[in-house]
Amino acid sequence: MKFFLLFLLAGSVLAKPNVVLLLIDDLGRQDVGLHGSTFHQTPNIDRMGKEGLVFENAYSAHPRCVPSRYGIFSGRVPARGGVPGFQKSEHALAPERVTFAEVMADAGYVTGYIGKWHLGKKGGGPETQGFSDSRIAGAAGAPRSYFHPYHVTPDGRHQEKEDFPVVDGEKGEYLNDRLTDEAIDFLRKNREAPFLLVLAHYAVHTPFQAPDALVEEARERLNGKPAGGKSKDPDFEASDSATDKTEQNNPIYAAMVKSMDDSVGRVLKELDQLNLTEDTLVILTSDHGGLSTRGGSSGRPLATTNRPYRHGKGWLHDGGLRVPMIVKWPGTVKPGSTPVQTLGTDHYATIVEAVGLKVDAGEARDSVSYLPTLKGEAQQRPPMFFHSPRARPQSTGDRNASAVIDGEWKLIEHHDGGPKELYQLVEDPSESTNLVEKHPDKASELTDLLTRLKKDAGARQGGNNPFDK
Repeated sequence: MKFFLLFLLAGSVLAKPNVVLLLIDDLGRQDVGLHGSTFHQTPNIDRMGKEGLVFENAYSAHPRCVPSRYGIFSGRVPARGGVPGFQKSEHALAPERVTFAEVMADAGYVTGYIGKWHLGKKGGGPETQGFSDSRIAGAAGAPRSYFHPYHVTPDGRHQEKEDFPVVDGEKGEYLNDRLTDEAIDFLRKNREAPFLLVLAHYAVHTPFQAPDALVEEARERLNGKPAGGKSKDPDFEASDSATDKTEQNNPIYAAMVKSMDDSVGRVLKELDQLNLTEDTLVILTSDHGGLSTRGGSSGRPLATTNRPYRHGKGWLHDGGLRVPMIVKWPGTVKPGSTPVQTLGTDHYATIVEAVGLKVDAGEARDSVSYLPTLKGEAQQRPPMFFHSPRARPQSTGDRNASAVIDGEWKLIEHHDGGPKELYQLVEDPSESTNLVEKHPDKASELTDLLTRLKKDAGARQGGNNPFDK
């Protein structure tokens, strides 16, 4: 057990609240009904939004899976870890990092992790980072199939066991349903003890696969319009260095979203039936924006559009960074919405403080607790810093870049020396009007701020990257 100095807050209540983190993969902010989607059906998430606090300006720590998850579980911006997932290393989340699960386990919590981990290979899984109960969690970013057997593609190709564990189950079982069954089993077994449960769905990440009945329901909602999800959707348009999807019309992806939403509903219902709702802090969010762009030579099908936000997964524009985020904690958090900005790193400090523990600021260096917002207090988050030194121009069309958001202002700086981009996010959420020439002083101010933040985090790029060697 790692040793660190963490103490109970003075005057903390005897009854420790439970915590459930529902982490959805690749789910864009605009993919849910409460943010305006009319094609995707998310009644359970929408209901949770009515019963909880909706964060209108929630951002991921990075627009890709591994580094964003590093930010969530370490409380650090990915640049501090060499932008995990881009360098060659055994474990993206180093064993010496102290997760909020370890903090809570040392304070007597039962800790469970179910689903996508993607932060370490053998010897670097959830069980080594404070989760005593780890299920169906491997190094893989996605299953070979969403239908059992999950480690085998429909044409019979096998995945390495340490990437996606071989799971006993019935042929044809759907992964979202299985993960939810495991989560409910964990809740029932640990209902008497304070617990932390992370249910991290592999959905709605590729491959696009869903039960036929849900796919057909989605097709019917198209009302005869062409279905998306092909290599040449009719709504594609060229944008910057990418092909951009402009409509939500992929019926298979919509079915995956609906299945994931059903899972959310089942978990919340189980908490009700176990009389745990009042004592449980539930956080729902995604790791980054939806898959909406591809590189010029790519023929991959796309999932969704994040419009009015620009681009999607992989990009430092808001389509790649904005995520849905709802916090439900009856009796503590009043329903409503808030414009307060949050970063993916902030869940760490918030969870730790919410259960009456102190945060080691030297460990979770970039985690800003949003607990004051949950309590109805005024709060403004300090500037948010993003660093993406390994773009995937062929896959998602993005470029190497860094960015900073300071309140309503955002600056993007390209590593290849391309023109800087300055946006006023409140007036221009689609980031369509570059204000560098109109506001040179603000551009200079944010450039200096970004430089300081990169230096503080030890951000490296180009030939100075340790993984270039």
